[in-house]
Amino acid sequence: MAGLDPALRRVLVLNGAAAGEGAFGLLAALDGAAVLALREVPGRGAAEHFATLAREVLHESGWPDGPEAIVAVAGPGSFTGLRAALSLAAGLSMGYGCPGVAVTLGAALREMDGAAGAACLTIARRGRCFVDDGLNAPYAAAPEEVVLPAGVTVVTGDALGWLDPERFAGVRRLGVTRPDARAILSAARRGPLLPLQPLYVDPPEARLPEGGLRPVPV
Repeated sequence: MAGLDPALRRVLVLNGAAAGEGAFGLLAALDGAAVLALREVPGRGAAEHFATLAREVLHESGWPDGPEAIVAVAGPGSFTGLRAALSLAAGLSMGYGCPGVAVTLGAALREMDGAAGAACLTIARRGRCFVDDGLNAPYAAAPEEVVLPAGVTVVTGDALGWLDPERFAGVRRLGVTRPDARAILSAARRGPLLPLQPLYVDPPEARLPEGGLRPVPV
């Protein structure tokens, strides 16, 4: 899918993908490249507050007719954060009658200064990291299993500290751990765009009960 129409200037941006102890949720209203209102919330439960923060941000934006488009980060990342942010984005898109689209976390990170062409490594569960090199589908791997494609010489993201310095001695590391609102919007302008659905790399941890589900009440 092509990038977001540049004629759509009033854009609400959401990111609930971050995982790990340094996770931040982000919600912002932009008019073109100008950030009119911004909320950044620390903690892995940040996206739970997005509905309240959305009301605040939309009020501060001063848009009488609401946003013209909504952009959210699809992941990979926190299961709970992704579901909360993307379901809110989908609801707002339907309520305002405006386009709702998503971008990957890696695509947004690569729009940060100096990060063009970077492989993005972000925190996943069970001591692993998500790898989005921009050339292949994102995947999850243990740090010692990460292999960068030929020609990729820059890495960024919040999982860089897990990489073996000797294995990646020739790779430049950026200090960018999360995308800002402008980078998320820039990724949407560039495309490709995704639907407002979580990009799950890992299977969910939920399991069916050993005895199966209870029968449907009659």
